[in-house]
Amino acid sequence: MTQFTSHLPKTDYHRPKPKVRFRMPGTKQYLHLSGTGVTHGTEYAWNGTKAQARALRDRAAMEGQDWPFKTVKRIEVTE
Repeated sequence: MTQFTSHLPKTDYHRPKPKVRFRMPGTKQYLHLSGTGVTHGTEYAWNGTKAQARALRDRAAMEGQDWPFKTVKRIEVTE
């Protein structure tokens, strides 16, 4: 019985999903990591994927809550 083995290196290209934050436009206030309330700066700011961000926003809309936040990519966040 002949075994075929590949001499190519294994490649495991796992790309992490881009993370986003919610920020109030024109301010340095971010959604708190608890998912409610705000925090100044990013130390205790919520951080998640785009899908998680949509779920939070949609949940607030279904509950009739005001949603003043806009998503920003983490790499765009500056203090």
